[in-house]
Amino acid sequence: MVHTGVGGCHMTLSRRFDSFCTTMVSVATIKCYYSILYSFSIMAQAYENALTTGQVVVRKWWVNTNSTKNQITVQFQQEVERPASAASSNSLLISLEQGTEALGNTTRVTALRSFNADKAAAILGSREGDATMGSKVMFANDFYAQLGAPADTKLAVQVTENFEKNPYSNSQQPKINPSTGEVVVAHNPATGTEMPVYRHTDLVIAQLCKNKFITATETPAESIGTPVFEADGLMS
Repeated sequence: MVHTGVGGCHMTLSRRFDSFCTTMVSVATIKCYYSILYSFSIMAQAYENALTTGQVVVRKWWVNTNSTKNQITVQFQQEVERPASAASSNSLLISLEQGTEALGNTTRVTALRSFNADKAAAILGSREGDATMGSKVMFANDFYAQLGAPADTKLAVQVTENFEKNPYSNSQQPKINPSTGEVVVAHNPATGTEMPVYRHTDLVIAQLCKNKFITATETPAESIGTPVFEADGLMS
């Protein structure tokens, strides 16, 4: 028979206690992790709910390191309605025929504005944030009201589509069709050719907002399921 003695007993108890503590810490860590995920999920849903109202929402903000004037850049987002088109109508039919998701009649657009960093941070509660990741959710109307705009000021993100790249941007790319991944092209009456479409946005007073969308040229991928006609009738 082997006697561990008092010292051996203490070591055994110590190991069990350490193991118990490690287990409890692991459980607490897992609970904390899921609690954080749940909180982010709730906050992200709050942002989604704000967007569905049709109002402009503050999406992200950050310190503009390219400016020497103590500026914060704020990104605004709005869900706006697109005009009906042959492509969207055909998309509805294709979605029914193929069991896929139809092209919605709304699109989410963003616009950037620059603000005095101290004033913006005082309203937003920080100098950097992301409302889609748990930061404060705020409507643009309320944000500007706290900046001093009249109480009845309503804002909108204006969309202007044309065939010209923003001359002040080195990174702007043409519109991309999210369904096909291809560059969106349309007929340019000025040149008589098919050209890439560029989208430009700006935050404006809602009463003055005039969106301009360009109807894209339908691509072969978008015309799947479209009947094909010959001179003597419908092809099978």
